[in-house]
Amino acid sequence: MKTFERYVARLTFGIFVSVALGLVALFLVIDFGDWLRIYTGKPVFDVLTLYWYRSHVTLVQFAPAALVLSAGLSITVVRRRGEWTALRALGASPLTLLRPIVLVCLASALGLVAFQEFVVSQSGPKIDRMMMERFDRWGDFLAVYSPRRWFRTGHYLLNVRGEANPERLEDVRVFELGPKSELVRWIEGARLTYVHDGLWRVEEASELVVTGAEAHSGRKGDFELPLPIRPEVTQLAVGRPEWLPLWVLGRQVPLMTALKLPTEATQFAIHQRWAAPLASVLAALIACLLGLRTQARASVPRALIEGAGLYGALFVAGMISRSLAINGRLGPASAAWLLPTVLTLAALSLLASRRRA
Repeated sequence: MKTFERYVARLTFGIFVSVALGLVALFLVIDFGDWLRIYTGKPVFDVLTLYWYRSHVTLVQFAPAALVLSAGLSITVVRRRGEWTALRALGASPLTLLRPIVLVCLASALGLVAFQEFVVSQSGPKIDRMMMERFDRWGDFLAVYSPRRWFRTGHYLLNVRGEANPERLEDVRVFELGPKSELVRWIEGARLTYVHDGLWRVEEASELVVTGAEAHSGRKGDFELPLPIRPEVTQLAVGRPEWLPLWVLGRQVPLMTALKLPTEATQFAIHQRWAAPLASVLAALIACLLGLRTQARASVPRALIEGAGLYGALFVAGMISRSLAINGRLGPASAAWLLPTVLTLAALSLLASRRRA
């Protein structure tokens, strides 16, 4: 049986690699044709470099589909060759066939998590930067990669117009708000330097004090300001949360919470980094159980259609979950883990029905 399991594992992995590379190649060809008009006249090396980086992102996007399809196709191939019929005659259990497939899918999913952490986290931002610098396509580059300029902490609003270095913010404006969010003080300074917790020094500053409908000048020069904001404000990461490494995302949540910034997208990206691969493995298991139905004849087209349907469900459910999390309709953790939970119940239901049969 061990020999058979190794054979099934090699078969599954081979199909997974072939399907994954095929899907990536197909998508890149279609994408190239769609964007061909902006590549005309550009250096060939730039285009090749762009699609090298884009292949990394595409692989992670389509690997779940490849996992589901490879699981169903492996079952179909083994059944069509009559190997599973022979093993059943020898008293082998379905676990003998399912175990190597699920293990290969699980190992591949974990490998994809590592690939996303160490490769896609570098390739993704390079794609956006190349599209902006080499092909004059800005898209949402400024919105995604521009450093945050406005912060609210306590009853203060802070606007940083210059560089944000550790413990020093250049060209700042500080707005102090009253109990009804009315403006009571406006300070404009050349820089804001961290002194200790809760205290900063504003340099080359001018102060405007607002009292009702009147405003008059206050202090000028350098003076200390009780501002409840940490110097880690300079460590806010820029970029798309789905491309940032987990260690960066983990550091952002408490910092963004302290600055009263929305954290739903960041928290969802953290949970989704693990929930999405698990959902893919569970969908692959469901594809295996569907392929083992004795009443259905082993068919490659059927396996492809069922795998495509499962992946389509994964894709749509993932988009809905992200929307629910970002819009505050569902907690980020609940939204990310909802699909794996549903797939687990579906897999258990299929296992139970198979045992009854």
